Order: sequence, then C-alpha cells, then structure tokens
Amino acid sequence: MAISKEDTARSYKGTVIGDNMVVSLNLKWLVQIISLCAMIVYSYYRIEMRIIELEDKFVEADTHIEDLLAKHEQEESQKRLALEEQIKFYEKELNINPLSWGKKKRKK
Repeated sequence: MAISKEDTARSYKGTVIGDNMVVSLNLKWLVQIISLCAMIVYSYYRIEMRIIELEDKFVEADTHIEDLLAKHEQEESQKRLALEEQIKFYEKELNINPLSWGKKKRKK
C-alpha cells in the first residue's frame, strides 16, 4: 500500500532557514487557519454588536423608568392632596372634643 502523489495534501516548498530546516506550507492548513481567523473575527463582531444593542436597550429602559417614576410621583402628589382635603373635612366636621360640643359651629 504505497501512497501516491495524488493522495497527499499539496504543499509548496519554501525557503531554507538553516542547513536542515525547510519551511513548507500546507494549503489545507492555510485554509483552516484563515477560516479560524475569520470565525474569530466574526464572533468578536457579533459580541460587539450584541453589547452595543444591549447598551441601547439599557438607555431606553432607563428613560422609560424615569418617565414612569415621574408619572407615579405626580399621581402620588395628587392622592396626597386629596387625602389632605379629606383630613381637613373630617377635622372640621367631626369634633371628638366633648367640651366643645356645646359650642356653636362658626360659619366661614
């Protein structure tokens, strides 16, 4: 079972570095290295785009929270005003002090 020239990977002989060292470049390895670099670059690009997208959504959510907070503060202030009016009414109309029951109410 001899390996013929057609069964092996194609290589190009490079320059001689030393007396016994020869650099050869295997085309299959070259394609694999280039595809690996492309995958790494694409993965980095996808991660960067995802981070940018998440930052944009974070800013949008932050402004939405601020709007809701302002709305709830406004509703809370309106409820407090209504409760203050009710408290004033009850303080004026319901007098629990038994010593002042005989006095006539002043009309304003």
